[in-house]
Amino acid sequence: CTVGHEITATARNTVTKRNVRILSDTLELIQRTRTFLLVTVFLAVAVISWPTVQAEKHSVDDEDASESFVGTPVRRGAFPSVGAILFEGRQICGATLINNNHVLTTADCVSFLTDTQKTNDLAKLKVYLNTVALKTYNPGAVISNVLGVKVHELYDKKTKANNIAVLALGSNVTTLYPSSLPVDGTTDDYVGKPGTILRWGATKSATTSHKILLKAPVTIITNEACSAKYGLKISSNFLCASAGSQEGLTCHDDSNGGPVIVEGRQIGIMSWGKGCMDFNYPGIYMRISVYMDWIKKNSF
Repeated sequence: CTVGHEITATARNTVTKRNVRILSDTLELIQRTRTFLLVTVFLAVAVISWPTVQAEKHSVDDEDASESFVGTPVRRGAFPSVGAILFEGRQICGATLINNNHVLTTADCVSFLTDTQKTNDLAKLKVYLNTVALKTYNPGAVISNVLGVKVHELYDKKTKANNIAVLALGSNVTTLYPSSLPVDGTTDDYVGKPGTILRWGATKSATTSHKILLKAPVTIITNEACSAKYGLKISSNFLCASAGSQEGLTCHDDSNGGPVIVEGRQIGIMSWGKGCMDFNYPGIYMRISVYMDWIKKNSF
């Protein structure tokens, strides 16, 4: 009996140990399976979510390009001397680099800088150059503070007469070529010649700027034809650029200071116009050749 009991006890212990081992192995397998399932679910969620994250990351540029109703987005490096003026971080005008420490724009853009405000407000101005999208990072972009502003002495806000100004930059720009201006003494009126306008801007009236640089082809028309469109006399200090069926693409609210370029030279500065989506009116620009002496006196 004793031997039988010992054998039975031994067998029972063996079975118990085997059951414990099986149970342990089962629990370990369950744990591994659970971990595997959790990892699988996590990876599945990550894979599903990844395209969405990528789409959100690039949505700014994609949205800007698709919502630009007039003009074509400018490729990086095509017009490095064309820039933007920002006040308190908000783009207010266009500008062009004319030497290593001055940019050209309109008086409309900076005339709010009165003598009493000038010291404080100058610190809020920034000039961005060599960039095509103010919302995204652009390698090589040049950002400068503004040291001073010079508005034409005979500027008239109501009539837009002498709507021109220069800004002195806080640092010399040595990595970019300045915009080419008209040759001294030129009498070319550029009528009939094709050109390019550049603008930062609202893609339709009464909207905020999309903050990308746009370009569009234009043709310079006579001041007489321009006067007939607007029903008022356009003096020879201005020039007019027509884009045919898209004449209204120079939105004056965000394009002030933007250039019109003909034969590789900037011949005008966007001054005013009818509105973004009114295709019956050309854009009106300050004729730079008239102001070459003033520009040199105040920037060179």
